Amino acid sequence: MDKDFILLDDDIIRTNVNRIPTIEFSDCVKEILYKEIEMTIVLKLLGRNIIYNVLFNRITSLWRPIQPFQLMDIKNGYFLAKFQNREDYDKVLTQGPWIIFGQYLTVQPWTKEFSPLQPYPSVVLAWIRLPRLPGFMYKRKILEAIGNMIGKVVKFDFKTDNRTRGRFARMALFINLDKPLIS
Repeated sequence: MDKDFILLDDDIIRTNVNRIPTIEFSDCVKEILYKEIEMTIVLKLLGRNIIYNVLFNRITSLWRPIQPFQLMDIKNGYFLAKFQNREDYDKVLTQGPWIIFGQYLTVQPWTKEFSPLQPYPSVVLAWIRLPRLPGFMYKRKILEAIGNMIGKVVKFDFKTDNRTRGRFARMALFINLDKPLIS
C-alpha cells in the first residue's frame, strides 16, 4: 500500500496560523488519496448502535461479496467498507434496502464532503415511484431525466425498465438530505 506512494517535499505545505502549526498537502497527493478510497461506502445503522464484529458478520452474510472487503469503525456510529472489486461495490449500493436487527442500514458512496460529525447521513439511497406516468414515457432516458431532477439515479426496477409494470415506474436514487426534498 505505502510502497508505491512517494511524498516529495513540494507535496507538503507547512504554515503557521496564529502561531499554530498547520499542514496541507498538494492537490496531486489529495487525488492519489481520493483514488485509494474510491470504492469505499459509508455505512450507518439508523436507530441503533452496533459493534464492529456484529456488523461485519451481518453484512458479510447479507452481501456475500466475491472478494473480501475491509470494514473500518469511525466516529459517531459510522463505518467505512472498502471494496476490492467494482461488482461488490455496485451490488451493495444498489441492491438494498439492507436491514439489520429490524433497522435500516444506510449506504452511500464515500465523497470528499462526507463528515462523520453529522448525526445522520446527508445522502441516502431511496426507491421512488412515479405513479400515473403514461406508458409511452417508459423509456430509460426519460425515466433517468425525471429521476435526476430528484437525485442521482443508480438503478431501475427491472420490471419498470421492461415496461411490464403499467401502474408506476420505480427507481433507486441517491437523495441529498441537505437540499430541499421534491414531491
